[in-house]
Amino acid sequence: MSPPGAAVGVVAAASLAAAAYGLRRLLRRRRVVRAVRAMGKVEFHAHLNGSIRLSTLVELAEARGLAGARALLAGPRTLEACFEIFALIHQCVDSLAVVRRVAREALEDFEAAGCCYVELRSTPRALGEHTEADYVDTVVDVMAGYAGALTPRFLASVDRSRGPAAAAATVAAVAALRRGDARARAFVVGVDFSGNPTSRHSFEAFERLFRECRDAHGLGLAIHVGECPRGDADASRILALARETPGRCRLGHALHVAPEDLCGAGAPLVEVCPSSNVATLRLASLRGHPRLGDVFARGFDVPLCLCTDDTAVFGTDLAAEYLKVRDAFGLELRDLALLVARAADRAFDAPACRAALARHGTPR
Repeated sequence: MSPPGAAVGVVAAASLAAAAYGLRRLLRRRRVVRAVRAMGKVEFHAHLNGSIRLSTLVELAEARGLAGARALLAGPRTLEACFEIFALIHQCVDSLAVVRRVAREALEDFEAAGCCYVELRSTPRALGEHTEADYVDTVVDVMAGYAGALTPRFLASVDRSRGPAAAAATVAAVAALRRGDARARAFVVGVDFSGNPTSRHSFEAFERLFRECRDAHGLGLAIHVGECPRGDADASRILALARETPGRCRLGHALHVAPEDLCGAGAPLVEVCPSSNVATLRLASLRGHPRLGDVFARGFDVPLCLCTDDTAVFGTDLAAEYLKVRDAFGLELRDLALLVARAADRAFDAPACRAALARHGTPR
């Protein structure tokens, strides 16, 4: 029979070993987090207003007497809560001064998360006496004056729920601004098709306009597709258009699309937003994400880029999205870096995107 002191010594040694193991795991995790945050990343699918800082949103909401903002933003990000946050943001972004502030802070935050090149998108709004063109010009002015290392570009969003006439007016305003302003031509590089995916307006009503954007105005096309099932031919029309010029058209989310339709020669890049998609699909885990599962679990060659969608709404940033995907699928840093390198060729200003990554350097 061992003396009592020996038993105590064994327990103490086991406790020390467990503590050392836990410390090593913690240190390894910190190194991984630092490496992922430091690696050069690109962002193709970020809505400007949805990228508002939470502290700014609370400040603006309280200044406008909108009660409950702090409690809403501190609570869980259920799908219902996300829609409430969207509504709160819309109420608070009510002047060009606020647009300017949100744009500047968003660029700072993306750079802090290791982003080298970002395409922010937003639906131009007439605010007070100011026009949609004034809205775009304000964002462009912020981007042109940004002093950080991040390279920003802008996509003008078309909200399908507002109908084709409103979309045509937005495109006309953007096209006129680009014709008359070299700075706008440099920074406004695409148009985005978004809005309520259950809208009665199908893509067919907008297709001619988007072809005009691509062919007459030289703009890239970022098209939300397959966010929810539709009974019409919406997805098939969008996929056919995207395959015509895959380097000039990307797909947003594409959750309810067969993987076979997203592979092969001429396949467009899919902008995947992990946290947003988990909320939309009400997934128990990121392992159930259809597009990420296609690529990292089932071996489909679907071109994709990891994005944030709305950092404020989903309580995330770009580095956090990369970490979540890394953890869910057991990826290495080199796997993430390869995703970034492949995605860079699908930026709507690909030369600027590749140059930004080159300046940032290769992760170790």
